[in-house]
Amino acid sequence: MTVKARRFWGLITQKTTVLFLAAAVMSVFALIWMGLRLVQQDRTLEVQQIEEKREAAADRIIAALEQTLTIEERKLDDPQASEFSPEQEDFFLVSMDSEGVRVWPEKTLLYYPVMPSGHEAPSQLFTDAERAEFQDNDYNRAISLLRPLSGSEDPSTRAAAMLRMARNMRKAGRLDAALETYGEIKNFDIKSNVTSSGVPVDLVARRAFCSLLEEMGADPDRLKEEAESLYEDLDNCRWRLDRASYIYYTDLTKEWLGREPDSDFGPNALADAIVWLWENRESVGNMEQGITGRQSLSFYDRAITVLWQKSKDEIAAAVAGPLYQKSQWLDPLFKRDVFNSVSVSLFDSDGTLIYGKKQPADIPSMFRAALVSGLPWDIRLVNANLEADQSQFAQRRRLMMAGLGILALLVIAVSYLISRAVSRELAAARLQADFVSAVSHEFRTPLTSMRQFTEMLNEDDNLPAEKRRTFYQAQARATSRLSRLVESLLDFGRMEAGARPYRLEPLDVGRLVKTVVEEFLQETGSVHSEIECVVPIESTQVKGDGDALAQALWNLLDNAVKYSGENKKIQVEVEEGDPVIIRVRDQGFGIPSSERSRILRKFVRGSNANAQGIKGTGIGLAVVKHIVDAHGGRILIESEPGQGSTFTIQLPAGG
Repeated sequence: MTVKARRFWGLITQKTTVLFLAAAVMSVFALIWMGLRLVQQDRTLEVQQIEEKREAAADRIIAALEQTLTIEERKLDDPQASEFSPEQEDFFLVSMDSEGVRVWPEKTLLYYPVMPSGHEAPSQLFTDAERAEFQDNDYNRAISLLRPLSGSEDPSTRAAAMLRMARNMRKAGRLDAALETYGEIKNFDIKSNVTSSGVPVDLVARRAFCSLLEEMGADPDRLKEEAESLYEDLDNCRWRLDRASYIYYTDLTKEWLGREPDSDFGPNALADAIVWLWENRESVGNMEQGITGRQSLSFYDRAITVLWQKSKDEIAAAVAGPLYQKSQWLDPLFKRDVFNSVSVSLFDSDGTLIYGKKQPADIPSMFRAALVSGLPWDIRLVNANLEADQSQFAQRRRLMMAGLGILALLVIAVSYLISRAVSRELAAARLQADFVSAVSHEFRTPLTSMRQFTEMLNEDDNLPAEKRRTFYQAQARATSRLSRLVESLLDFGRMEAGARPYRLEPLDVGRLVKTVVEEFLQETGSVHSEIECVVPIESTQVKGDGDALAQALWNLLDNAVKYSGENKKIQVEVEEGDPVIIRVRDQGFGIPSSERSRILRKFVRGSNANAQGIKGTGIGLAVVKHIVDAHGGRILIESEPGQGSTFTIQLPAGG
């Protein structure tokens, strides 16, 4: 071999080696770059899946809390019939109307928004006595004028006269007589509902009795005994007092007893929540929520939840304190095993923590505002064990990084990924080409029919009326078919873009199915098809979009007719229950098991369609799946080749 030849082959070898090395280096760098990208995507996926886990937990928690509150709100339909167990403390049912406020359980509320009206004697009966008392300062004459009235058979007159007599006796220095008179008044029967300036007379007398004992410097034990008895009656809700009166009398008795202010304001918080509801009774009935409402309020640093509903001129409400919420609502819910994966915190409208524990701000969390969830609280969720949730992703990334060190395996993996990507692109291109071809055929058929009948109508002006009507009907069917095809394509485009609106309203499924079947037979002219429609006698209600569900059922019927072959016996059934079931069964070609998981995708058509030359666009079943998913339902396929197919739509029951 000559030097020139050696140089030539050497140059070729060198170039080949350089090209090989360059290709290898580029492959290695490409694989390393792809590996780093995969790691980055895995981190993104980790964040996304952990977030989706919190999202799913938030949805379950909101649904469970909604169910709990709904159970409580049912008590508002008839508060008086509700039963209260001893452990159900910190909870009230309230009814408000123009006559006042009623509370259950009774005689457990410290104070009310307003005091009930009582029986009071007319003030003009005591005009002369009050003139003698306040203008003339003649207390003995005032007593003599009041004494006859103190023997009146009317309890309100007798009580008012005796109170004025005791006051005048006190001013006249007849303290023992005044004390005796107050003692008679404080034993008045509370059921008589006799008041003085709106306050029960026995309460007024008992306060004056204690005040007089203090003034006389009597036995301190007796004063303490009377004050203790008065305080216990106030604490046990003996009288229906308003807030100002209750605070005044309790503070006064605490002074006589030498007690410090109470540290437990739980009962006061519940009473203040009812006062708030009364003061806002006009606005709560006109809120955007309509006639119902939920709100978490804070009184004395205690979270009080108020649930209300308004009917006509009455407001019924449930008022729950923190003890009741925790023991009856929240603890039984959040202690379930299903919620162990997350840690939940609830906040009121002011951002005050009312349940759970406050989490650091830098921890990934899920927040649902009360305005969004429809609950009275804002909800924040964090993963209970974030490190454990992240560990599986970290392990996967370590394996991924270790794999990057093996060049050969990476090259194989990249080749595989590239081949798959190319295959997918080719498959997508093929499906799109098939779709364009199928749509062209679908358009050509009705257009050809319309053109033929139009030409025949134009060529012969003397066609018999019956024949002309037949031609027009054929044109109408072709136009309808073309219009339905265009609408289905437009609808599918809107569905793909997420712009297809659904108007969900109560529907009778049986009636809807009957109507669609009748219109299908009439409009398609399927004279060779035998469609048996079986629906329940009773109304079967779902909440859905009638037009959309009709379109889904139409597509299933159209498929059943096209793929039934010679045996076009089709059965449509509706089964009531939860879920409500719509089943379309044919006895046609059937679907191979390998195609069932793909047949609901867009542009995908079964092998029988190509083998039998059946026309179609490949979007009918994709439209059905989209509509069913939008209604919160499911679509199931049961089929065996040669034995027909059954498509089942499951929809949540309820109207």
